[in-house]
Amino acid sequence: MTGDALVIAMKLRDEMVDHCSQGRPNEACGLLATKDGEVVKVLKMANAAASPVRYALDPKEQFEAYKLLDQDGLELGGVFHSHTRTEAYPSPTDVRMATEDVPYVIVSLAREPAEVRAFRIVKSEWADPGGDILEVPVVVEG
Repeated sequence: MTGDALVIAMKLRDEMVDHCSQGRPNEACGLLATKDGEVVKVLKMANAAASPVRYALDPKEQFEAYKLLDQDGLELGGVFHSHTRTEAYPSPTDVRMATEDVPYVIVSLAREPAEVRAFRIVKSEWADPGGDILEVPVVVEG
């Protein structure tokens, strides 16, 4: 994140989109690691929900990913998942399940090429089922 934008290299964007495409027919998911405000690593994870309409990060993989972030001096820069048949916009389930103060990146596979958008989900308390959805510009470099 640089300012109010999510900055990602084309190669890493393509890696994330590829992971999402390979997850079909289910949604795919993972985390984005940042350093100095720029995405430096895509942490691909299994969708523990194994569902075409929702995702869940595997708790063991998530714990390992957070350890890796700490070890490598990186920050959690985003959570990503795919929408296999709908637009790249948070669903009510996405909003309800949001628990991190980072951009939520959605890769829509509904059309070619895939659409990548990012959103901050702002809640007064993380347990709240609703929240405000604020779009974050995605800047693809290279």
